[in-house]
Amino acid sequence: MRVLIDAGCPYCRALGRALEALDLGKTLRVEPLQEAQDLPQAELLKALHVLEGGRTHRGYAALVALSRRLPLLWPLYPFLLLLVPFGLGEGLYRFLAQRRPRA
Repeated sequence: MRVLIDAGCPYCRALGRALEALDLGKTLRVEPLQEAQDLPQAELLKALHVLEGGRTHRGYAALVALSRRLPLLWPLYPFLLLLVPFGLGEGLYRFLAQRRPRA
């Protein structure tokens, strides 16, 4: 599973470090999105992207996919799923993503 983060965003870099620490099985590859040559940079800058096999998870769906993959985040998974039908999770994600600092 590839996790593409914005290397110019301190929040994104902190998330990448946290995910690497939580990934006990070392199944994630956290990469700067600026180095991803196979995807459009403009889209990558809008939201967190998680590439899992042939699927691409963006934004809040990426956080849900990560919580499903990492055992230490399993307790959060049901809570995150509860926010999906109402759009609350995606709305909160977009609110925070639009206000993140960029270098």
